[in-house]
Amino acid sequence: MNVNDKIQISSNHSIEWGEATWDSDDFSIRNRYNTDAGKFNQAGSSELPWHDFLLMIKESIGRDKFSNTELSQILTEIANKIAKIP
Repeated sequence: MNVNDKIQISSNHSIEWGEATWDSDDFSIRNRYNTDAGKFNQAGSSELPWHDFLLMIKESIGRDKFSNTELSQILTEIANKIAKIP
């Protein structure tokens, strides 16, 4: 993955966005967990195509996999983002 953006969650955990490993024209997201050696844990650091990530979210909402609290948190983030649009 060619990382374009990253947020550090903890000392060994980050979320990364960028060009997909399999195709530089695809966008992907990765939940990265570093090992003690500084490399990422491949089993726990999946890279997903962006369109699959969106589909997973939509299907999870439709199948009631999120709690109302989680949905509220997501909706609050969306509302805050929309409120910032001029």
